[in-house]
Amino acid sequence: MLTSCLLSSEQVRQLFYNEVSGPSKPNYFKQPGNNLRTLASTLGIVIVLLNSIATELRTHADDVWQSFDTRTQASLRGLVAVSKDVAWACGSKATIVETIDGGKSWLLHAIPNLKDVEIRSIHAWDSDKAIVATAGQPALILKTVDRGASWKTTYDHRSPQAFFDGLKFWNDRSGIAFSDPVDGGLLIVKTDDGGDSWKAIEPSAVPKTDTGEAGFAASNSSIHAFGSQLAWIGLGGGSDGPSRIFRTQDAGSTWTSHTAPSIVRGTSSGIFSIAFENKSKGIAVGGDYNKLLVDTENIAITEDGGLSWRAPQTNRPRGFRSSVLALPSISSLEPKSTWLACGPSGCDWSSDGEKWFALSETGFHVIDVAKDHAVWAAGSMGRVARMIE
Repeated sequence: MLTSCLLSSEQVRQLFYNEVSGPSKPNYFKQPGNNLRTLASTLGIVIVLLNSIATELRTHADDVWQSFDTRTQASLRGLVAVSKDVAWACGSKATIVETIDGGKSWLLHAIPNLKDVEIRSIHAWDSDKAIVATAGQPALILKTVDRGASWKTTYDHRSPQAFFDGLKFWNDRSGIAFSDPVDGGLLIVKTDDGGDSWKAIEPSAVPKTDTGEAGFAASNSSIHAFGSQLAWIGLGGGSDGPSRIFRTQDAGSTWTSHTAPSIVRGTSSGIFSIAFENKSKGIAVGGDYNKLLVDTENIAITEDGGLSWRAPQTNRPRGFRSSVLALPSISSLEPKSTWLACGPSGCDWSSDGEKWFALSETGFHVIDVAKDHAVWAAGSMGRVARMIE
């Protein structure tokens, strides 16, 4: 748990400017061995308030998030952080909301003839152009280029088995989406024209799924796209056993299957989110959504691009986690990412994925980071928040 403390001006100077490899710093957190300078430079959760007596460093959990009123009570599970000013979120009852002023006000984007459909997958290029996929029937992908004033259906799959779990883009034009199994295998579709059209990947190129095995549409992050051709899909559901991750190295043309033994799958458990900081190191999180506080079998780490997965060396996140991301460093002294994971019961952070600490008791379904390093989060009852800089 993070604590509050009072620092002298000299301590603040040392905190922000000393080399990582320099003398050991005072332990301002309860957890031993934490490097506060690194956290300050990468997370942006440390607020320095100057007064006439001293500098107070506030890192209490209540100070981590700035919450906003989105004027909706929907459960929000899809989120795109475009910048510190622009963010899109989507969820239950076909709800799509957007802010263009950093959360001060919110636009509600309605899609004609869609009222009770779940929309859990979303990608946005800017404040005007975005694309969404429905979770369930009808199985649609829709795009807007005029800030939600109109929506065009760019893909329509009529099978009653279709259920989109995630949608990601490698760049402005190339993207990928996947659905629960149709006829025994995942339905994976790809676009190379910015989502204006989609083509299904040949079923024979995708490993078959086991009975009951599928993706979880909890945060639009059970699929992760990296670079120009790499992608991973995390699965769960079905009978007990190790969760599986499908991997492509050629932009979805072919796929291989790999197991993550430290995350066991079952009817309500498995992998819910995947993130990579580079082409080699990635983290998958999940667990059992019916056991929110159980901190076993909820995380897996890879250092070989997803060929093999293992448990962390020390402690795990504090319960079921539905979203994970690698927050890029803004410090040239510490180029490694900081990892964030969240779920309905709270949020956690780690400097390397091996040891996790409490970030906040406030929980969310999904978190995302913008190119300008702004971190946004969304959850139940229309809750959207941004991490305090």
